[in-house]
Amino acid sequence: MASALTQNLTSLPDALSPGLKVRLLAMETTKSKWDTIFIGSKPKRYLVLEQPKVNGLPIKFDDNSKWSINFINNGQIFNFLSEVIGTCSRPVPLVFLSYPENVETANLRHNKRYPVRIPITVEEIPETKDAPAIPATKGLILDISLGGCLAATTGDLPVETNLSVNLYFDKEVSINGLKMEKKSGRRVMGTFYSGLSYLPTNNLEIMNKVTEIISDIENIPLRI
Repeated sequence: MASALTQNLTSLPDALSPGLKVRLLAMETTKSKWDTIFIGSKPKRYLVLEQPKVNGLPIKFDDNSKWSINFINNGQIFNFLSEVIGTCSRPVPLVFLSYPENVETANLRHNKRYPVRIPITVEEIPETKDAPAIPATKGLILDISLGGCLAATTGDLPVETNLSVNLYFDKEVSINGLKMEKKSGRRVMGTFYSGLSYLPTNNLEIMNKVTEIISDIENIPLRI
């Protein structure tokens, strides 16, 4: 998603306010994804978050583990990379992370959508290597933007699960393994419609291909 975003570090202190809900996504495994609360920060030094809990117990964070952090504030999506520099359990469980070197921002609802009909297959990314394979779901992308897309599929796509999407052009895979996440969904007459957003773990090459597709659409001559 980096190619679709604008670097903007100066806006971070104003956007981060105590009590803000943030999402953490582990960069070294597909298994760990948590929602938590921002507590405070010392600009250019560190960030402080409440440790997420499962069954009432704080999640263990390994020192130096790398995380992608994103949150929404005032109509914008903020995303940056950070790593754990320490934790504490008193007076409450907290995790300390390094202050980011840069921050990526994008307008949440202002990315222009382009109508398309791109065949796709969608698969769930298994949390572990030993997890059983789940059959792929077929569908179409109905519109696409720099922030995500609207997909119509034959089966319902899960929420809070990392998805791998293959896009097909001329019966061949044009983009393979685009990582996405379902943000919204509805069912109409047996067809499932899902609003999908790109995950920050996509590599730059894949996101450049998405940008090229949108650029090609923008440059199609208008015929009257």
